[in-house]
Amino acid sequence: MRLKSVGMGYFLAIPDIISILNLVFGFLAILMIMDNHLTYAALCILVAVVFDSIDGWVSRKLNRDDPFGFGKNIDSLADIVSFGVAPSLLLYYLGLQISDWAAYLVAIVAVFALVCGILRLARYNVIADKINYHGFVGFPIPGTAIILASYYLSGLFNTVVASILMLFAGYLMISTIRYPKVDNYYVIGLGALMILLLLLPINVSIGAINLPALVLFILSLIYMFMTFLEFFIDTDEALTPENVNKNIGQVREITANKVSLSLSNAQERFKTMRENINRVSSGEIIGEAKEAEENDEKEEKLKAISTGEVEEE
Repeated sequence: MRLKSVGMGYFLAIPDIISILNLVFGFLAILMIMDNHLTYAALCILVAVVFDSIDGWVSRKLNRDDPFGFGKNIDSLADIVSFGVAPSLLLYYLGLQISDWAAYLVAIVAVFALVCGILRLARYNVIADKINYHGFVGFPIPGTAIILASYYLSGLFNTVVASILMLFAGYLMISTIRYPKVDNYYVIGLGALMILLLLLPINVSIGAINLPALVLFILSLIYMFMTFLEFFIDTDEALTPENVNKNIGQVREITANKVSLSLSNAQERFKTMRENINRVSSGEIIGEAKEAEENDEKEEKLKAISTGEVEEE
């Protein structure tokens, strides 16, 4: 490669500018945290998520030819700042508001999440072109940032819970669990709408609970835990046609047994109801009721005579 072919104009493209905007808002989040404007910092992190989401889409629409992987690397470097350093620093400052000792413990969690995020991004750059899977290996680092930022903005924030979530997210980032790319336009649109509502100067909340942030937090948690079952079952084996047909057959058998039992119970109840109606129509139940009433009166009269309250006739 000749020296004149390594100029920045040779590599830089429109999607890279969007990735740089991701980096800019991540850096702004760090500045906001240092000035103790934590709400603005969380919002800057979410804006960085938006730019990170659209740089790849723009690259595909432009059919970008990037043989050296410049865009992939600049995107990962921006993600380290916006979704690694900024959320970790935010978590540390939130722990600092409790006490110095709490800040030390939270700092350990923050460093762990940051290191796991860097390892995940480095692994992604290494294996991205070498595996045949349309998705992510390990929990994507922007998801970690969304969880922390939306949880803080929701009004339900608890530092202990946030630290546990970040520990778990850090572990999932370096795991081999496969996370699919979110291609559902309804989910993408809902997430974008929630971020827009958070950025607009309007109050969409119930009491202290910020509804858009809460919805965003729940969506991100669902995505984080949705494939965690891969630890317990072999999804490739479970989804083979033979096992699927077997499971469907078992479900049908169980359903048929329950339906049969329910019909039997319904028939027995209907039979009992019909017998009671026949007895009422024939006066049998009325006669039994009168006889029981007469017996009760006789018992009360005998009791009154025995106690001397009524003289025997």
